[in-house]
Amino acid sequence: MTEANRTTAPPDAFHFGRNWQRYVERYLNPTRERIARQSLIELLEADLSGRTFLDIGAGSGLFSLCAYRLGAKRIVSVDVDAESAESCRALRTSVGDPPHWEIIQGSILDRALLERVALADVVYSWGVLHHTGDMYTAIRNASQLVAMDGIFAIAIYNHARGRRLDSTRWLAIKRTYNRLPRSAQIASELAYQAAWFVNELRHGRNPMRMAREYKRSRGMARRTDLIDWLGGYPYEFAAAEAIVEFCERECGLRAEKVLSVPPTGTGNNQFVFRRVG
Repeated sequence: MTEANRTTAPPDAFHFGRNWQRYVERYLNPTRERIARQSLIELLEADLSGRTFLDIGAGSGLFSLCAYRLGAKRIVSVDVDAESAESCRALRTSVGDPPHWEIIQGSILDRALLERVALADVVYSWGVLHHTGDMYTAIRNASQLVAMDGIFAIAIYNHARGRRLDSTRWLAIKRTYNRLPRSAQIASELAYQAAWFVNELRHGRNPMRMAREYKRSRGMARRTDLIDWLGGYPYEFAAAEAIVEFCERECGLRAEKVLSVPPTGTGNNQFVFRRVG
């Protein structure tokens, strides 16, 4: 099976769905949902009421839930991970299994998925397409599902340079983590969380307070994101200008918003594009 038509996750991929299920079970509450919903509104700067919303790499299903709360007339949640799809179903069930919210387990690299899914007014894929193993094909495929004058909102890891743990070194760390036995993975997670705790103290910050306040970042939980970052593989990255150039040249999109991290930052650059004629 070729990279460009993969229907399942790579065998050494991180189990994102397990991490998202833990997030829903342990951390998701009305406050986090409200913060996530507000972050979606601020990123898109668009009214979702009466519009169609396609959530590619839906993960926990939180942002599909946000689209439902915001009045989207059709929501489609797509994820290659079976446990992520199950997490989405649990959130859909929590609001009464609305018939206009569909959940599909599938890969954005699969051409059959592109034929199955209708075009959407908003295609949202935050922090996902760089985990497919073929990032630029994933971006191109996802962009094909944006309706005319529709919005394409994505977040892609920055190509961090000029620091000890740059993107290339993190790629090696993530690859190694995912090839370890589970006992060694747990030890790595504990060591990484301890290192984060010490680093916060070193910079004069209270780690416990920082962890509590972390929900301000899209309603997320610090422990969930730490494990996601350590294990998030496949892992690709690009400078913000490279993503803009690709989307405008290859995908028929126009950049409307670019929120970039510093050049040394390993976080996500965020983009909002529009489909133009």
